[in-house]
Amino acid sequence: ALTIRATLPTLLEAGSGHYVITGSVAGRRALPGSLYSSTKWAVTGMAESLRQELRQMHENSTIRVTLVEPGMVDTDFFDNRPGTTHALADDDIARAVMYAIDQPASVDINEILIRPSSQPT
Repeated sequence: ALTIRATLPTLLEAGSGHYVITGSVAGRRALPGSLYSSTKWAVTGMAESLRQELRQMHENSTIRVTLVEPGMVDTDFFDNRPGTTHALADDDIARAVMYAIDQPASVDINEILIRPSSQPT
């Protein structure tokens, strides 16, 4: 939210730009007792609110908003968890981001939900 607030005036002045916001699969489903899941639900809502605000209040701009929601990624966080042998690599996420960024200005990829093919939920 702070980054958006700091950069939005410059992007509005330029009339174009692209926000890539990192959410999580955890922001798409409730996890009992999980503060992390709650914060990622908030990120999902913030990204969609920003997208709608830009379309309604600044309809001449081509500022795009993409929410990237990765599933399990090969990080230290999952090192000691059983059954986590198949995770996304950082390159998998980078390719997804580049896909969204490389679209023409008339195309706005709003969400990319990306998981390892072996991740059930």
